[in-house]
Amino acid sequence: MYRHARTIGIVLAGIGVAILISFAAVALWSNVPDFRKALLLYERNSGNSMYQLQFFVATSELVFVIGGAIVGALVALNGVSWIALAAAVSALEQDRPGGMR
Repeated sequence: MYRHARTIGIVLAGIGVAILISFAAVALWSNVPDFRKALLLYERNSGNSMYQLQFFVATSELVFVIGGAIVGALVALNGVSWIALAAAVSALEQDRPGGMR
């Protein structure tokens, strides 16, 4: 039983780390410069609705990628908890009379 939990944990942790890295890379290398440019234009032209809309879109994109990175971290944390659960079950099965089954 603990082998299945460990396998599930490794898969979830791998998927979570991959999601975290991909969303963090997108956030750092493509969205942050776009967001800063939109913020600068919005601050210079605060009454212009075109720049307000551009700032809103840039903010929405940045929030989406940050949220994706957070979800990736939570999936990886879930995988780590499955691995810890597998370790605990393995220790309990070894302590049981009759050993591993």
